[in-house]
Amino acid sequence: MPELPEVETCRRSLSRWTAGRRVVSVDLLDPRSVRQGRSDRPTAGHPEGKAALQAVVLAAAPGDIERHGKRLLWHFGARALLLHLGMTGRWSRAAPAYAKVRLRLDDGEALVFADPRLLGGIVPTEVESGRILLRQGLGPDALDAPLPALMGRRPIKVALMDQTVVAGLGNLHAAEALWRAGIDPRVPAGDVIGERHTALQKAVRDQLEGTLTMLSKDEEIEYVEDAGADNPFPLYQRAGSPCPRCGAAIAKLTQAGRSTWWCPGCQR
Repeated sequence: MPELPEVETCRRSLSRWTAGRRVVSVDLLDPRSVRQGRSDRPTAGHPEGKAALQAVVLAAAPGDIERHGKRLLWHFGARALLLHLGMTGRWSRAAPAYAKVRLRLDDGEALVFADPRLLGGIVPTEVESGRILLRQGLGPDALDAPLPALMGRRPIKVALMDQTVVAGLGNLHAAEALWRAGIDPRVPAGDVIGERHTALQKAVRDQLEGTLTMLSKDEEIEYVEDAGADNPFPLYQRAGSPCPRCGAAIAKLTQAGRSTWWCPGCQR
């Protein structure tokens, strides 16, 4: 599912695909994907969704796209679209299944938002109010800001996935970053201090930047959960396989309802 690297890749792709272009028409294929406010509920569709989209994207050329954590704010003059990919959303120039919104460009290309689970969404807004929504309820960005001090007794993996603590990390990249730092995912967050916090901060940055480099090689983004997709990650979904660093068998546990893959041999 999309985490910070996938969302940042989406930002870069949309910017590249629309450079020097204009949107000439809008097809709203599923009204539930356009929201009046930031919401993860499919039932929160905008009653005038198509008109609201047109008022933004037809009024001015596509401009800058800001990102904070897993959210995007796409500028169209003084207006904007707040974009959230949810668990299964993606923007593509192909013709993916579960298409919800199609923006046709003046060069004949089309940009399609697809979202099988309808947990993502698009919010037509103004730039200034959109900037508030972009950061509302979120901690500092995991790529652009230092890792904040982590407190409390909940497991460090669970703390890293809390978007109010640090924005952008999800299940996959939090687990992989902890492996890079050699930290047991069950360790209380408040115990990750000093040199361990410094190591974790570097590991988070290396994990995100390394994944961005991998994703930049493809024109269309592919999620590791997609059928037939490659899995380039050392631990993710590899329970029982040898750890590439120490050779111990990779283990799996459940934390906050999510699977965590980790190495008992080198995450201490």
